[in-house]
Amino acid sequence: MKTALLLLAWLSAAPPDTTVVGPQESLREVAERVLGDANATAELRALNSLSSDAVAPGTRLKLPGQERGLALKTLETARTLVAQAKGTGVLPEAEARLSEAEVYFRTARYAQASEAANAAGTLVSGGRAPHPSAFSVHVEPDAGTTTVSVTRGPPVRVEAEGVTRPVAPGETVLVEKGRPPVVPATPLAPPQPEQPEQGAVLKRRADAKGHLGPVKLTWAAVTGVERYEVEVARDTQGAAVVTQTATSPELKLPVLPAGRYWWTVRAVGASGRSEPSVVRRFELVPERLKLEVQKGQWQ
Repeated sequence: MKTALLLLAWLSAAPPDTTVVGPQESLREVAERVLGDANATAELRALNSLSSDAVAPGTRLKLPGQERGLALKTLETARTLVAQAKGTGVLPEAEARLSEAEVYFRTARYAQASEAANAAGTLVSGGRAPHPSAFSVHVEPDAGTTTVSVTRGPPVRVEAEGVTRPVAPGETVLVEKGRPPVVPATPLAPPQPEQPEQGAVLKRRADAKGHLGPVKLTWAAVTGVERYEVEVARDTQGAAVVTQTATSPELKLPVLPAGRYWWTVRAVGASGRSEPSVVRRFELVPERLKLEVQKGQWQ
């Protein structure tokens, strides 16, 4: 109960904190100043939809909320459990879920990071790991709305204007400023990626700049969807995450540099945004030209 009350106090508070970039201050220095972690630049880029680390002085940046602290503690626990599980048969699967949690954390998807890290811990602890509520909070300061979606664990209580609504796993509730929370609605189901297959190696021809393509991403259609949001990034620490929108269950990327990539997709409709799909990875390599010489009359 105490945990639920803490959550309610956070949800009923003002919009997420912000900070202003100081003169000659880099994004790395901002991350170290406000988060105590100079390596958290990827999180600030994701939260503020930045394409690079370049930020002008005076820029106001959104900062992560309490979700980050919870996700960080869960990650640290999972890292310890996985490190202690060397030599067990479940380690490869646990490492894969931990790697997935790391990607979620770097892209500021803290609720998903907590969930994946908990799953990794459960795999190496024989199911004895705790299962707290996994939820996401999406705040629109301009519209004065907060959307809460619960994916797993005990129901979360959301209170506003003296009205309390329980939000069970699989439900979403919208809270508008000055109004009580509406009846929870069932969110859209996360899309299921189809192509490329997990770990696929794609061979493509290079253009004049050495970029390879095209790459076509496809997923199963979701009923009631208005659009899809696809996130694509290099599978390296600190890589920028690019978000693109599609109205059909496919997205064609014209060209990309060679390398390893990961991608996820979520559905967006009248009932809100779905949770992101599972992470898919692929590798893009240059296609080698094959030359054949036919024998003629001259030998």
